[in-house]
Amino acid sequence: MFEPVSPGSSGLKSNSYICDHVETPFKDDFEAFSKYWIARNDGVSRIDVRDSILMLEIGPTEALYYSNTEISDGDFNCLRWWEQSLEFKARFIGKHYGSAGIGFWNYSMQIDRSLPIWFIYLRAKSNRYPLNGFYIQMNNVFTPIKYFTKPPLIVKLAHLLKPLLPIKFTTLKPTIQDLNLEEWHIYRIEWRNKNIRFKIDDKVIAEASPPRRERFRIDAWIDNAVFTPLKWDYAQVYRHITHENRREAKLEIDYISIE
Repeated sequence: MFEPVSPGSSGLKSNSYICDHVETPFKDDFEAFSKYWIARNDGVSRIDVRDSILMLEIGPTEALYYSNTEISDGDFNCLRWWEQSLEFKARFIGKHYGSAGIGFWNYSMQIDRSLPIWFIYLRAKSNRYPLNGFYIQMNNVFTPIKYFTKPPLIVKLAHLLKPLLPIKFTTLKPTIQDLNLEEWHIYRIEWRNKNIRFKIDDKVIAEASPPRRERFRIDAWIDNAVFTPLKWDYAQVYRHITHENRREAKLEIDYISIE
């Protein structure tokens, strides 16, 4: 569908990016890496396409340095999507410390502005981290799909501490605890008439409505960090807390489609 180009090796590679109108339905089967995508690499990271599979890879990573590989289809001046449905087939290889995911994002790390609508993998070395698991996230609201460790006490008391917690949970019971993330699954964010249904392999996992109207880009990434607001941060943004990983980890994507 798109003219193939080589993925970027470091930094932000926009490939003379232009915010053109995109006809839907749109699908990229990754027969080659396309100039449609903005590719970003930080630290120890790689992007490759082999056998019609897009591979976003990091590692080994040092604890004090950020490593990230990412594709997106927008920037501050180009956020295309609202009330569109996004589907992708993917698998997460390697139980790494950090985050990974795919979905919609309004491309802001400001605490009062950031609005993700996506499937997200989160794992930190400390068991005190409240989000060790695989989730659906909309804004600051999480639906657990599976836990990697037992939730800490603060999460178990979420229904009592709800007014005090900066994050919210639709439920504390994981919806598919036995989901094998290293196997291929079809993930779908089905957006119709201001209502969103999140599906895995055509099974509805959660339903929600966006808290406000925003425009979004498609974003897919894997990195060695989890993000948190820091007390007395004058910029009021989410900061990355980086982790050491002795092995490589990959997010592999068979296709991405939007309609």
